[in-house]
Amino acid sequence: MKNTEQKRQGIYPSVIIILCFTIMISSCTKYNTNTTTTTTSVSNGSGPTPLPPLYGGGGTGSGGTGSGGAGINSTPQSYVQALLFAGISNSYITLNDSISLKQDGGYTPVYSGNGLLKYKVGAGTNYDAVYTTALYYLRPYSFYTYVVFRSPATAAGETMLWNDNTTPAAGTAQVRFISLDPLSTVAPISFKLTNYLDNFTIINRTYLDNRTDSNLCSFKTITPGFSNVTFIYRDTTTITFQQNFESGKKYTVFALASNYITSNKGTLPISYYQIARHN
Repeated sequence: MKNTEQKRQGIYPSVIIILCFTIMISSCTKYNTNTTTTTTSVSNGSGPTPLPPLYGGGGTGSGGTGSGGAGINSTPQSYVQALLFAGISNSYITLNDSISLKQDGGYTPVYSGNGLLKYKVGAGTNYDAVYTTALYYLRPYSFYTYVVFRSPATAAGETMLWNDNTTPAAGTAQVRFISLDPLSTVAPISFKLTNYLDNFTIINRTYLDNRTDSNLCSFKTITPGFSNVTFIYRDTTTITFQQNFESGKKYTVFALASNYITSNKGTLPISYYQIARHN
């Protein structure tokens, strides 16, 4: 009996220590999200698989005989990632009325040069309703994200972003911010990002400012993991949410509005966000 009692006395403290250690680990690793957003959509593109330059295959021969090369084509390729934020069913994007861009967040390889992009709604025919039309020059061996979105001002707007396709350095992630909210034309938006190492604010961003300043398509390097992101208009926070930015990945955070409200600081948006991953 004495030995049994000693064993019990030795076991109980051990169990208590293990339980305490387990609780401590759980409290360190548990993360409770507190997302205040009307809608959230994360597009996780699988990333592009670059194709070799299509400058033509080799071949030898003389006279009317010989062995020809394969894959002859003088036009190099570009890569376009399509994002549909307009929320209209049976919608799709075509390039030059001949290629339907992927809708899974991946890149579609296309020939470089002038590209006529159309956002269409219907059954997938040439007679479907066209909501937007835009002409862009696609540079060879370049990567783009083409975005179609809706706002309180329009049923469908569009913009093209150029993507730096280099992989972030080990142990980092990269992010950029784009405003798709027309209100930010007159009330610029600020984006704030904080985590356990980073704390920065990007001020005075306006509606589709990436069109007039290509530098705004650049990515900012951040610490990977969970970050808090805040949209600020007229010194007023309209939304704060948490996002896990994974190591080695590149993201764009898009600011949108589902509607507008009147406040003592003027008109403010009912903000929501979309996040796209580019690799």
